[in-house]
Amino acid sequence: MTIKRPEKARRQAALMRLVRSRPLENQEQIVALMRQEGLKVTQASVSRDICELGLVKLAGRYVQAKKAMNAAGDLSGKESQIGLIVGVEPVGANLVVVRTRVGAANSVAVVLDRDLKENISGTIAGDDTIFIAVRSRCDQGLVVGRVNAWMRQSAAFPPG
Repeated sequence: MTIKRPEKARRQAALMRLVRSRPLENQEQIVALMRQEGLKVTQASVSRDICELGLVKLAGRYVQAKKAMNAAGDLSGKESQIGLIVGVEPVGANLVVVRTRVGAANSVAVVLDRDLKENISGTIAGDDTIFIAVRSRCDQGLVVGRVNAWMRQSAAFPPG
């Protein structure tokens, strides 16, 4: 059980309220708004809170990961996120790079982390690029193959 200090609980409650009330495009904006509310925050504390609260960036704004997973309407989370992938390539011995539509990398990385956990060590997501650390060259080939297969399946059955 995690015990939150009162200031951390207040900070996280304020962050969730802000995320629900308006589009938040970057952490600097979040820090400024939270300071306007009288909270003592740093970019590092906001970054940790974003991670702990399960917030991801989708289409240029922070949202809860659960909402991001269902952002494409009736499609399941995985199907909607896989449809946002535009390319995949192996790089070096233990890295795979996945390109997504702008603003989609974080929500796609959530799916990749969950569905490829046997083959990957972890992911780092930017705005439209995901770095995937794989355990071996064999895992690298499996991950690239699986993502390519998902992309082909998504192209064969577009939403509509």
